[in-house]
Amino acid sequence: MADRIADPLFGQPPERVQLDAAPLVRVLGQVQFARIVNIGKEQFIGDFQNSVRRQFPVIERDVAQSIEVSLAGAGVTSTLAEEVIWRMFDPRREWRLSLAPSALTLETMHYTSRREFLDRLHFLIDALATTIQPSLATRVGFRYVNRIDRQADVDDLGNLVEPELLGLSSAALRSSVQMVASQAQCQTAEGLLLARWGLLPAGATHDPDMAPPTGVQSWFLDIDSFTTSDLPEDGFTAGPLIAKINTMADRAYAFFRWSVKARFLERFREGSK
Repeated sequence: MADRIADPLFGQPPERVQLDAAPLVRVLGQVQFARIVNIGKEQFIGDFQNSVRRQFPVIERDVAQSIEVSLAGAGVTSTLAEEVIWRMFDPRREWRLSLAPSALTLETMHYTSRREFLDRLHFLIDALATTIQPSLATRVGFRYVNRIDRQADVDDLGNLVEPELLGLSSAALRSSVQMVASQAQCQTAEGLLLARWGLLPAGATHDPDMAPPTGVQSWFLDIDSFTTSDLPEDGFTAGPLIAKINTMADRAYAFFRWSVKARFLERFREGSK
């Protein structure tokens, strides 16, 4: 097994190791673009939906709500804002496509390989470029959400995870610690990386949309690698955007490999006990 990567933020990402039993609960890729308000209208997204409906035949209209706070004279005002998000699913609902006025997101709970994931995302970005024609990409990112929830693995965290990510989750204190969560935002060679990790009790989650609560104690590692820099300025085309997203995935993977020990890779390579 290769030595631990020295610098996961600026160093060369390591060669990938296929983990057939990887504890991934969700993988997500996203491209954001200059806002197109008409995406909220059903008739406007019809051509896009028609171009992807063989792979994503199920469509649902979702509404995300947020509170916008602004200063008005000597006081503060708040207004409720709503944004339509179109959710499209494959027949088994293993893959979800989300189209919002300023973002296209692909996510899955059944990740098998980066190649398959990026091929699907390439197809969707190409369909978006052809039908809705965003003028400019503003941000791309790739996110891995891992969760260890088998008790034997939680008890063995010290042999699976590097000390920097254990803290109070270490074996010496774990029986007394109910919950511990950490977060770090880091600059990387390509942009930024947001990492969150920790130990959670049964019924808890750090992000209910990405990792629904589980009925047992768990340890999670959520890595989001993204950038707003060095994006194509001469149009919105799938090839260059996918290449950039792949680079962000490499950086997220580098942080993952820095975070776990060789025994982690051995244990989840084929689901060994």
